[in-house]
Amino acid sequence: MNRSLLIILCLWLTQAMAWDVDLSRRQVDFNRITNQSRLPAINVEEEPLGLLQKALAIPDVSQDIVIVNTETGFVPDKVNVKKGGSYKIYIVNVDSKHKNSSFILDAFAEHHSTTYGKIKTFTITPKAEGVFTFQSPESGIEGRLVVAPNERQPASR
Repeated sequence: MNRSLLIILCLWLTQAMAWDVDLSRRQVDFNRITNQSRLPAINVEEEPLGLLQKALAIPDVSQDIVIVNTETGFVPDKVNVKKGGSYKIYIVNVDSKHKNSSFILDAFAEHHSTTYGKIKTFTITPKAEGVFTFQSPESGIEGRLVVAPNERQPASR
């Protein structure tokens, strides 16, 4: 498409569809931002995608799961996932008796030390169905990860 034609089309569209946007609720007080440990942006040159390719691109979809390690056990103590899905798991230790404890999910080769108030993150993609245990040996608590088949069931039979 000719560049001048594209510019004329864009100008016409802005005149034809004049939108009023109220951003008064979206204002941020940038003077109150205290996190100064941001890393500088890295400029990576990528091949530009066409508008249609961007619209049809499949994003990396993963479901977030939060497991909290408390004095009385894991919350939730049973996690249901689907075979073949991608899951990002966040482990948060709020057990004041065991401030340094472990989170072990042997079936997925995930072994993490958790510190009181800190978050540990890892990703799993279950490849087999079944019931798998996760545990914290220091506190003796245990939970279950249930991997169900990724088949769609009919609404009625």
